[in-house]
Amino acid sequence: MRRPTEHSLTLSPRAPGVTLQQWLYAALCEAMRDGTLQPGSRLPTTRSLARDHGVSRSTVTAVFEQLLADGYISARVGRGSFVAPGLARQAAEPAPRRPAPEAFLSRRGRQLVDEGAGVLSRHGPLPRTFEADRIDTSLFPAAVWARLAARRARWYEGQVMAEPQWQGLSALRQTLADQLALSRGLRCDAGQIVIVSGTRQATDLLARLLVNPGEPVWLEDPGSHALQAVLAAAGAQVVPVPADDEGLAVDAGLRVAPRARLACVTAGAQMPLGQPMSTARRQALLAWAQASGAYVLDKDLAGDLHFDGSGGDALKAADTGDCVIHLGSLAFSMAPCKRLAYVVLPHRLVDPFCKALTLTQGQPSLLEQAVLNDFMADGHWARHVRQLRAVYGFRADVLRHHLDRHFGRWLEMPPVQRGLNMTVRLPAATRDADIAARAAAAGVSVTPLSAYALQHAAPPGLRLGFAAFSEVSIRDGVMQLARAVG
Repeated sequence: MRRPTEHSLTLSPRAPGVTLQQWLYAALCEAMRDGTLQPGSRLPTTRSLARDHGVSRSTVTAVFEQLLADGYISARVGRGSFVAPGLARQAAEPAPRRPAPEAFLSRRGRQLVDEGAGVLSRHGPLPRTFEADRIDTSLFPAAVWARLAARRARWYEGQVMAEPQWQGLSALRQTLADQLALSRGLRCDAGQIVIVSGTRQATDLLARLLVNPGEPVWLEDPGSHALQAVLAAAGAQVVPVPADDEGLAVDAGLRVAPRARLACVTAGAQMPLGQPMSTARRQALLAWAQASGAYVLDKDLAGDLHFDGSGGDALKAADTGDCVIHLGSLAFSMAPCKRLAYVVLPHRLVDPFCKALTLTQGQPSLLEQAVLNDFMADGHWARHVRQLRAVYGFRADVLRHHLDRHFGRWLEMPPVQRGLNMTVRLPAATRDADIAARAAAAGVSVTPLSAYALQHAAPPGLRLGFAAFSEVSIRDGVMQLARAVG
């Protein structure tokens, strides 16, 4: 049986003209009435109260006897005194509080806070059906990871006082280099890879490292408002460049900002449209970057989760001018809490990036890096990713089947080749934000493509996450969506 907790009390100073016994009785009564001392909780002993507050033990005993007589406490022989279980809480009305003054933030800081609040609101613990960018964490082999972590614990004891490895654990960097060559056609050496704590961390640092304040940066439109905020906070002039099912329109970027220092793309699966960048657009983008001395940041967040039988080459695989920065994340294939990411840098950027990293960011956990290396080297990673592809691919097919059954040709559904989400197109005259609002009222979360528009109008459509949801949830969610739209 759990013993009640004994409290150590801090009491307010005694007012002038009030006897010690009156003061102690009133202070203890108030603590019990306002809930500081909860019903059933154990009071400090008479000895400790006397010692802590500089009164005689006989005074404390007299107060306890009065409290007992008035029904505030109960006494148990050999165990002490306790707040009466049935004592009603009589909390006084709180005094009006003046609102705390709002913290001063720069314009860029306020933009970061606003975008960060949006990210937090979209990533609660219990996702609603079709919430985008969600993964099924139950599929991750947590027991295997824990066993590998326990095995590595003794090794880690010897690393605690070692010098930081700012570029990341060398064994993990080599494992990643081997994996990228096999799965993404990206041949690099371990010396080009830097392990970081997350993709936004790396993006922020790269923007500050490569772009002077006010210099233009291309950003896909529709695209990420959070990425737009990160780039703007770094001082860049963000230039939204139209993107379609072939990817970023390079010719449009050349018209509006030919001297951009950086282009941010999602070549593997354009976010949010979902389709890979075409070969012609890739060639045009690389030709522009090489000719102008600019860099291309390619965010490959879910490249391992492909369902068409081949992973497809990464943009950097065709990078003969060494101008592409490949940014990969492991969060979408493992667990959101494992924020390890990696950057494959052009050779000339490795040293500047690592030096800047030492001043601006912390070193990712060496233990996490070591466990991840073991997880990949021992074959657990490959098995886990194969399972994810099978499960997520099946769920994408289930979603397509039920959407086709309930909506037919009203929805245009491009094939889902990779990732966690399906993007469907609506008829041209449809207001996708209205559809999303009606779906939300019915308990279903779908994101309108208009929500990703930065400057140019996005085609009407919806983005539906499927990876985190069971077959039954997907079926029921489509039925709710149909009734809401209906």
